[in-house]
Amino acid sequence: MVRVAICALALCALGTMAQFLPPGTTDVPIPRPGDCGQVGPATYVYRMSQEKPNDYFPAICAGMGGAEVRFNDPCAWAHGQAQMTGAHFTNMCKGATRMIHWHNQADEWGFVSKGRLMTFVASPDGLPWPSSTNILEPRGVWYFPSSWLHGLMCVTPEEEGGCEFTIVFASPQAAEPNGHNLDTTLAQADNDVAATALGLSLPQYQASRPAFGRAEHSIHYSNSNMTAPIVTAVAPGACDPECPPIHETVGAPAAVQSIVEQRVELSGVTGVTLYRIRTDQFPFSRTMSQERTELAPGAVRPVVWTTADSFFMVVSGTVTVSMEGGILGKEAHLAFTNETLKAGDAAYFPNGRAYWFRETTGKTSAETINVFNVGIWKSIELGHAISEMPNIVVMSNLHQAHFAKPVHI
Repeated sequence: MVRVAICALALCALGTMAQFLPPGTTDVPIPRPGDCGQVGPATYVYRMSQEKPNDYFPAICAGMGGAEVRFNDPCAWAHGQAQMTGAHFTNMCKGATRMIHWHNQADEWGFVSKGRLMTFVASPDGLPWPSSTNILEPRGVWYFPSSWLHGLMCVTPEEEGGCEFTIVFASPQAAEPNGHNLDTTLAQADNDVAATALGLSLPQYQASRPAFGRAEHSIHYSNSNMTAPIVTAVAPGACDPECPPIHETVGAPAAVQSIVEQRVELSGVTGVTLYRIRTDQFPFSRTMSQERTELAPGAVRPVVWTTADSFFMVVSGTVTVSMEGGILGKEAHLAFTNETLKAGDAAYFPNGRAYWFRETTGKTSAETINVFNVGIWKSIELGHAISEMPNIVVMSNLHQAHFAKPVHI
């Protein structure tokens, strides 16, 4: 009953306002060229957990070792033709923000692994709300349409473990420089133009600009000589003892808790539970969606393919992934199998390619997410689809008169 009530609340603003939600496609993604010249290695995994941080902020959340951000390189997998990219933020703590920004080409999906995260996004035309502000618990998700100004802030203190979250972009371009940061945009604008945007007088703006003026020369994808960091901390005391209270958006919000997930059990499969969030469960998200999978020790997620591209990430545990058929025609029938991934590692499954994965150790559970670049995808489960085929044809295709019966000893 609780789930129904909350879902109804999320839907309450749709009715006549549905026309004002961001437009999008469902079921079939539209391929776009990236910046890699369609050139890259024939691998479909990216071990992000083994990479050095692309951005490191030792003074922010210093008690946790400093905030870190890792981006996957879109030119380092799938022949440079992957339609999705991702970023993983770790060691974030209360008051640490992902600077306010927007993306010129990418819709954004986010997943909270740990801690409580504030999300905020402004509508360009005031519909379906002027802005959506929400605080997500672990396994909560958000969706921001391309070009909508938005940001994030962790509200969990260091001593409670801070925040960890993953962002997935429905774009073949790298996450940066696809992002446009607030400080760089203002610093590059004429002083009077920037002052107007901030609602300040010209003297007020000129007095404040030196604090961020060097962002005019945007360097925020480097651990040295960084002029426009993508992670900043709120002013000392601003979140002590608590961050200022907010009024959460409840009508068609841009962020939802995991309670909206649709739980799915696969027939005849043990140890595997799927949790799906499509547009039906998250009405504001029209172009992206997610399937979260929980695996018992040693459990196998059976062979499946989908009607969308997907960015796969291990949330916890160790998982071995396999795929049949690469992105190129000459790879259509090649096997890319038995790649072992740990928490924070990613894989890319192109539209219509069969994949499967298993918990590796046989001793501990694992959790993964699969983010799709459409709002409503379809899953073709191989086992179910075979069961709907004529049995004599299945046996003929596998050169069998009948399937051998197991020998019981």
